[in-house]
Amino acid sequence: MKNWDDLRYLVAVHKTGSMSAAARLLDTNPATVSRRLARLSETLGFDLFLKTPQGWTSNEAVGELIETITTFENEISSYLNARDSLDEEVSGHVNVGCSPSIINYVLFPGLNEFLTKNSNLSLSFTNNFYQDALGDSDMFISAVRPQQGRLVVRFIGKYATNVYCYPDSPRSGQWIGLQPMHDRYPPQQHARTIMGGRDPSVRLETLMDTTNAVRTTRFPGIMPVVAAKTDPELVLYDSDSRPLHTPLYLCFHETRRKDPLLQLVADWITERFSTSENV
Repeated sequence: MKNWDDLRYLVAVHKTGSMSAAARLLDTNPATVSRRLARLSETLGFDLFLKTPQGWTSNEAVGELIETITTFENEISSYLNARDSLDEEVSGHVNVGCSPSIINYVLFPGLNEFLTKNSNLSLSFTNNFYQDALGDSDMFISAVRPQQGRLVVRFIGKYATNVYCYPDSPRSGQWIGLQPMHDRYPPQQHARTIMGGRDPSVRLETLMDTTNAVRTTRFPGIMPVVAAKTDPELVLYDSDSRPLHTPLYLCFHETRRKDPLLQLVADWITERFSTSENV
């Protein structure tokens, strides 16, 4: 194969699920991504991706190749980070997939101190809560334990949720919950039980969104306990209800076990959960 660089475009589309997102990841344009994939497809002799309603899904025939490239990339990153950390402060960028409410209420309170101590480190956060694969993240925090892939899966704690309201909130059965895809998961099921089995009157994407909506509309709604504790006016909708504690897992590719950059961030996240209250 003469054009080894084309493999970067293959992995980028696999990670992001779209040509446009892959183009942003590689700092190029969708036309270039499409052209590179077409050339690689011609070289390999089969279509690399199948178009689905959820985006581009990689052909099973190319799965082993993608895993090989991903492993190589991770091992190179780990080697370079380990080499650079021998003589100076760990530096680099880490992309963390994580729920916005966890970012705001668990990670952000310790972020200033962490980045002050590690001035050559930069972080980005993307919205995920039930993630089971890395995608374009270097690591992710998930409310489901991934069962596939070459991932290191570390239990880091539990995230407590319950249904909260204000003393003057309506008791008509209307409430604020999460989008239908959350209906099969325990936090939404727990909230639905508290609300008498009723569907939410308003559905939103994240627990951060529901928290903001409860405060704005004063309707009851599902919230993280750690968020509710920041507003002394909030009370439990059902004073007898117990919070639901959802296990959380920190995941990253096994080839990055010895990557000092990734381990620095992973240890900080783990420490934040061990010191934060009500998670």
